[in-house]
Amino acid sequence: MNLSNFDLPFSTENAVEISGGSRSRGYRIGNRIVRIPLRDDSLMEQKRESEISALMQKYLPDCLKSKVTNIQFNDKCSYHQAIKGSLLENFNEKTNAYDSMNPEQRHQLAVDIAELLAAIHQIPIHKAQAITQKYAKACRNENKTELADFDYTSAKENILDASNGKINLDTFKTAIPTDGLALCHNDLHAGNMIIKDNRLNGFIDFGEAGINPRINDFFHLYRLDRNLAVDVIKEYNKISDYKIDIKVADYQFLSNTGYTLEKRKNQPLFELEVVKVLKKFISSYQK
Repeated sequence: MNLSNFDLPFSTENAVEISGGSRSRGYRIGNRIVRIPLRDDSLMEQKRESEISALMQKYLPDCLKSKVTNIQFNDKCSYHQAIKGSLLENFNEKTNAYDSMNPEQRHQLAVDIAELLAAIHQIPIHKAQAITQKYAKACRNENKTELADFDYTSAKENILDASNGKINLDTFKTAIPTDGLALCHNDLHAGNMIIKDNRLNGFIDFGEAGINPRINDFFHLYRLDRNLAVDVIKEYNKISDYKIDIKVADYQFLSNTGYTLEKRKNQPLFELEVVKVLKKFISSYQK
C-alpha cells in the first residue's frame, strides 16, 4: 500500500506493517502508529475515536493525558504517537507481564489502572454523549444479563461444565446495575494496556468507547486475573464517588462468560482459555 496517498504530515519511509485488527491496516513509522481503514464504516469509526481522544485530552488531568492515545484524523486515516512500553498480555510465549510481577508491582499496577479509569469516568457525560449520538454508533455492551437474548440457564450450564462443576451461577446471581453511566473504554483487556517498567503507561484502542455503566470497564480484567480485578475495584472505590460492588462484578464476569461460551461453541481454543481463567477465579475466590 502506498502510504503517500494518505496525506500524512511526516515521512512514510521505513513503514513497518503491524496488526491493525479486522477494520484497519496498521503501520509503525518511527514512534508513530498509522491506521488505514479497510472500509467506509471503519473511516467513520476512526473519526469518532479521534473525537473521543480529543475529549480525553481536554478533560483528563495533565499527568494522565500521555496515558491515552492522542489520535489525529485527516479524513483518510488516523495516526498517533505510540505510547512507550509493551502490551500487558506480552511477556514471553508462556506467560503475560502480570504473571511475572511480584505482589508489590501487581498492587501498584492496580492503583495505576484505577486512577486512569476513574479519571476517564469523570469526563462530562454530556460531552461524550454528543459524540456517540453524532455517529449513531451503539457502543459494545457487555451487560448481556440485561438483554432479552441472554439465556441464564445455558450460561449456568456452560459455567458448570467449564469449571468442572465448581461454579454455580445461582450462588453468585445479583442484579446488574444500569446506573453509574460514564464514558467507558468498554474493551479494557490485557492487549489494550501498555506497561513500562512494571507500571501502567497507558490505555490504547478506544474504538469501542462509549456510554455504559461503569462496572463494564472491570469485566475484562477478570480474564487476566480475578485478584487484579478485585484489587483495581478496591483502589477505584477509594477515589471514586461511584462505588463498584465486587459481588456484582463477579456475577457480571461469570454470567457474561457463560453467555460468550454459548456463542462460541465451535471455538474449542476459547473454551480452553476460559477454563484457565475460571481455575484462577476459583483459587482467588476461595482465599
